[in-house]
Amino acid sequence: GVEALQYAADNGARVSSNSWGGGYSQMVNDAIKYEHDRGVVIVAAAGNDNYDAAFFSPASSDYAITVGATNHNDAKASFSNYGEKLDVMAPGGDSPSFGGIDSDILSAKAAINTICDSTITVGEKYCRIHGTSMATPHVSGLAALILAKNPGLTNEDVRQIIRGGARDLGLQGKDVSFGFGLINAKNSVTLAAAKPLSPIITAPSTGQMI
Repeated sequence: GVEALQYAADNGARVSSNSWGGGYSQMVNDAIKYEHDRGVVIVAAAGNDNYDAAFFSPASSDYAITVGATNHNDAKASFSNYGEKLDVMAPGGDSPSFGGIDSDILSAKAAINTICDSTITVGEKYCRIHGTSMATPHVSGLAALILAKNPGLTNEDVRQIIRGGARDLGLQGKDVSFGFGLINAKNSVTLAAAKPLSPIITAPSTGQMI
């Protein structure tokens, strides 16, 4: 994973979509900062443990746009991680095994497949699955749309535009269950015409005590 992040940054990627992760890793977070320092918009899945995303990498990085999952009712998916690190939500389905309603996202099927059995396969190249890994590409695609609209934006500009364009869910304003809300492509692409204020807090970092 670290090598892939470095490869993307060194070869001119504008957007890095990360539907993977695990427990906290300083090595991974350093690699995310390496991408960010080179102007890459980094999008990361919050994780699927119904737990605080601050304990997972790359979701915990201050330089990543951290994405949680909603179900078809625009409620937080029962498995989706949450917390102060959450930026936005996107459709990710839900699972009855977590006590939720069974709903899935149509997803590309890997050539070397370990997830999609015959009961969830659609045609030959797709299957129906759920998770914050399904939510993340929605946000990565939106980041690409924003950069297509205005290529001069920085990675932090893009983050603020995605946040600012989101539709508020849950408690008013940013909250630990939904972040800034559910992404809205129309709103965000409209906002992309102008450069936003884009502050980033670099200290103390997430999880650091002072």
